[in-house]
Amino acid sequence: MVPLNISESDSIEFVENFISNWIVKKSLFEKAEINLTELEINEIKNSTNNYYEELIIDKYRSKLLMNNKDTIVTYDEIQNYYNENIGNFLLSNDILKARYVKLNIKNYNLREIKRRFRRFNNQDKIFFDSISIQISNYFLSDSTWINSELFFRKIPILSEDEIKRIVKNNLYFVKEDSLDVYLIKVNDKKMVSEISPIEYIQDRLSEILLNKKKVNYLKKIEKEVLENE
Repeated sequence: MVPLNISESDSIEFVENFISNWIVKKSLFEKAEINLTELEINEIKNSTNNYYEELIIDKYRSKLLMNNKDTIVTYDEIQNYYNENIGNFLLSNDILKARYVKLNIKNYNLREIKRRFRRFNNQDKIFFDSISIQISNYFLSDSTWINSELFFRKIPILSEDEIKRIVKNNLYFVKEDSLDVYLIKVNDKKMVSEISPIEYIQDRLSEILLNKKKVNYLKKIEKEVLENE
């Protein structure tokens, strides 16, 4: 009961406060029982019992869900749900397939890096893996959709007009300052209010479908309970 690593005087004070609070609480409880009506006390008992029942039921539901074997959402299920509800999946922000690297402007290999960055075939990707120590910052997963704002936040050197031009024209773009050079390439884009690509929301769709499976499973259990009553 007494916390560890406190002084003897603090321990005594802690115990005294605990006893004092216990006496006050017990006294108030006894007075409450005398001064509250039977109806008021029964209302409290009922609400407590209801809360207890809900906790037990929720715990049981959680245990049932742990035993539920139907917890795998297949890509076909995701694809079907996406196709059936495609009008609901409009983008709330611009997204891109893009890449960038940030390098020291005095990098001895800058010309070769620019050439490979712009072409970016499989051999070039291996090349960038091999020189990662030379790169200050980068994002090279250009087959993955990413929030446009998050992407360009990593490249603060760009002006708003430059960003708009890069995105609009899917540009390869180079920007330098006195210390660094940024190489940027946008491959594809989707704008606000366009339909989201399935890849961008696949995890969210999987979660939706998994929750639906959980709800359906619990409904099935509840139906069986009613039928067996």
